[in-house]
Amino acid sequence: MLLQLFLVPSFLTFAMANFFAPSDNANAALGPQLQPWYPESDFKTFGSGLDVSKYTPEGQQFDVKKVSVAFLAEYYKKNPDSLTYRDGYEDPDLGVKHAWVEQTHDGIKFANTDGKVTFNRFNKVVTVSSSYVTLTTAPITLLKATLTLEEAIKVAEEALRGTYVPPTSPSASATSDDKSSLQFLANADGSATLVYSVPVKNDSQGTYFQAYVDAHEPKIVAATDYVAH
Repeated sequence: MLLQLFLVPSFLTFAMANFFAPSDNANAALGPQLQPWYPESDFKTFGSGLDVSKYTPEGQQFDVKKVSVAFLAEYYKKNPDSLTYRDGYEDPDLGVKHAWVEQTHDGIKFANTDGKVTFNRFNKVVTVSSSYVTLTTAPITLLKATLTLEEAIKVAEEALRGTYVPPTSPSASATSDDKSSLQFLANADGSATLVYSVPVKNDSQGTYFQAYVDAHEPKIVAATDYVAH
């Protein structure tokens, strides 16, 4: 299935416009600034638990990663290839398992959608939630980023007056590569924007943002203020 890519709607609040106004020496073109749009989340509970044993082949042990993806794909009518297990944990005392599954396209995850499944100690689903989206189609060539990660970092640093914060996970390299930093932002109109996810921090000013830089134009299309949250 192909994906449609449009720019985020062109409006901004006065407060955000004032903060994101470029400094005198900033030469990056800034796009509309706003908080990322978050799809409405669906949440369901299943009392004593919904039997999902059909997702575990006979003779095999329960695999929370595989079952979570398979269940969410069928429950929300998504292609299993578009869902990827992200994270999870098990309560050692209660035996309750929590699994988070992200939505992806062409191996690139969505920054503002997510899914979660909770299993009881009998491996039955007791809660499920999702903010997955359904997108329209367009030429696949639009999925190719025009900017490099280095260019996106420069845009974010100049606009937000901060310094790029590289990945800190054990599996991450000192600097992310272009592919790992690419994400999609789902939009309210059923489209998605290909962006670079760039964390920028300024310790002296006490600011920390997750900037989403358009992968085709040198501008920020959305930013999450970690300090405000």
